[in-house]
Amino acid sequence: MSIHRHRIGLMLVLVAALFPFGATFAAKEKPVKAEAQPQEQQFPPTYISTEGHRKLTPEDWKDPRICGQCHTAQYEGWNGSMHSNAFKDPVFQALWALAEKADPTMRNHCGGCHTPIGISTGTVEADPKLGLHGGFTAPEVASMGVSCDVCHTITGSNLQKTAVLEHGNSSYILNPGEKKLASLTDAESPFHKTGYSEHHTKSDFCGNCHNIFHPGNNFPIERTYDEWKYSIYAQNDIQCQDCHMVPVEIASQVADTLKRPEELDDPSLEGFVALGGPWRKVVHKHGFVGGNAVLTALMGEADPDKYEDLGRADNKDEAVKRLKSVASLKLEVNAKDGPLTQLKVRVTNERAGHHLPTSLTEVRQVWLEVVVTDDQGKELLRSGSLDDHNELPQDTVIFNAHAVDANGQHTSFPWEIVRFTDVNTIPPKGWKYGKYYFNVPAGAKDIKVVAKLHYRSFPQHLADILLGKDAVKVPSVEMVAVEEVIPVASLQVASAEPHAHAPH
Repeated sequence: MSIHRHRIGLMLVLVAALFPFGATFAAKEKPVKAEAQPQEQQFPPTYISTEGHRKLTPEDWKDPRICGQCHTAQYEGWNGSMHSNAFKDPVFQALWALAEKADPTMRNHCGGCHTPIGISTGTVEADPKLGLHGGFTAPEVASMGVSCDVCHTITGSNLQKTAVLEHGNSSYILNPGEKKLASLTDAESPFHKTGYSEHHTKSDFCGNCHNIFHPGNNFPIERTYDEWKYSIYAQNDIQCQDCHMVPVEIASQVADTLKRPEELDDPSLEGFVALGGPWRKVVHKHGFVGGNAVLTALMGEADPDKYEDLGRADNKDEAVKRLKSVASLKLEVNAKDGPLTQLKVRVTNERAGHHLPTSLTEVRQVWLEVVVTDDQGKELLRSGSLDDHNELPQDTVIFNAHAVDANGQHTSFPWEIVRFTDVNTIPPKGWKYGKYYFNVPAGAKDIKVVAKLHYRSFPQHLADILLGKDAVKVPSVEMVAVEEVIPVASLQVASAEPHAHAPH
């Protein structure tokens, strides 16, 4: 069977694979008090549960490579993605190992979203010999992270049983077996039973893992789902899947028009969900690509001759394209009273349905690099340029959050966080400014302003802590840039204008 025919296929098993949380909890169920949770949780401190509290083994789950035989396009999208590498990610493994040393209950808390199979079967084991700080092992099917069978056998959400009565901390219900759930109402398969799940069509599904609160103090650490929930996207019924399960070009149209993919009637979305299945108007991609362009490189080179490495290279390219499509910059330059000139750089979150950045905002870095020169090439201002150690200067305008521990000290470790002292993320369709001041030399005719917005998943010093000094140079992506040449005479005219109308 050709790779082309495989691509025509892989869409049903994985259309169900990232639409995982079926909201089928009973309406009569009353919220459980937070203090009562430990007695009811099967895998504390997560909120994972199994249908009927059945005990699971690794043999209850299907290898995603089997799914790929009929759903090759979906398999290729998923393979090499953050979901497929959720367990193997060396940065996560290092953080996880440090977390367990600080608090052994962190094994389930972190693993609940990164290896649902490993935690629900109790097969994750710590290995102190792995990595710089230790690491974890799991059976092969569990080490494949958030795989097809995980998402397509989730039947509901436990949000009413969480300590905060919200989605998060692995608040999903598992029921592995022959029946696979997805968003199609008329799916049929000769290999497995199929079922329609409305929950797989909603962002609520994603919220079970893309909302994280501290298991001890309940502080909201990751709020991607909530950021979407209160956004203009949610108000227009645009779901997470509408942007993260389509090509970047379609996601941009969704954001710009606030129309769902099926409303766009774009032929590029059409195709076969599964080998032998009917032609569909919308075929969902399964890479769920966000902004992480680092992981694929850390995992080593993909082998083009290995079926299981299909699609790995595409995920990094897709992440870079997504980062480059999401924001815009606008410059405002004005002379102020006295010798100073003010530069304002407006950063607008044009196309992310959540904050920019999102997820672990205490380590994510979205920042402005600004350079101002005169017509003689003299540098009048520089801010946000990485130094020789791949670190940012202290005066950099950065969009993220500042986290502290119980002693008020800065921390990059999620399990230590008790609060944020500053949050400077940019909400959907919102904007924030970077402000700068500089002197224009006498005799200068023009000034040139170059502003760039950059992104990276974590700072260099954190990579050094987790992986070892110089183990990796953390790459950054230039998201957008703008350049303007401004006549100095126009600044002088602008500065005189307010004085002409100033009250006496």
